[in-house]
Amino acid sequence: MNKEFINRLNQAFDNVSMADVARRLRIPHATVRNYYQGRLPAPEVLIKIANETGVSLNWLLIGTGERYAGHIAPIGLGRFIEEKISEIIDKKLADGDVTELSDVDFRGDFDVESALIEFNDPQKVMNAWFKYEGRKYPADYGIVFFRGWETFSDKDKAAAIRDAKRVLDRSI
Repeated sequence: MNKEFINRLNQAFDNVSMADVARRLRIPHATVRNYYQGRLPAPEVLIKIANETGVSLNWLLIGTGERYAGHIAPIGLGRFIEEKISEIIDKKLADGDVTELSDVDFRGDFDVESALIEFNDPQKVMNAWFKYEGRKYPADYGIVFFRGWETFSDKDKAAAIRDAKRVLDRSI
């Protein structure tokens, strides 16, 4: 059995099922199964495989030379998206946009209650929230929401901050 050929055949077809290979080559499933059991395809089938996948015959048969013959094989949408994401990440890393993995991690929700304990000032809490999101807080905003602030309970203060933030997010 020629395991290297079977491995290259799998690579050429992106590890799809034998049934998918048979459909793409328009040959019986039993014939494809024979290839995966070690029998080499006939020359005309080898040419079909090369045409369908874009791999070179040398690479397919003996594993030497460039994998693709003159052009890159067609790829599925999933692999295309993965390659694009990888390309974007590589570019960001190369450009120095990301210095640590924490720079790309998702940050959790802003902790309004902790900010209220720290500042007890609605404008400062809103400013901290916007700064947390990487935005600038318009300093003159929120006066209506925070009228009577001193009489609010802690729960009412947090609700007023959240309401003001929700309205502001919709308006800017």
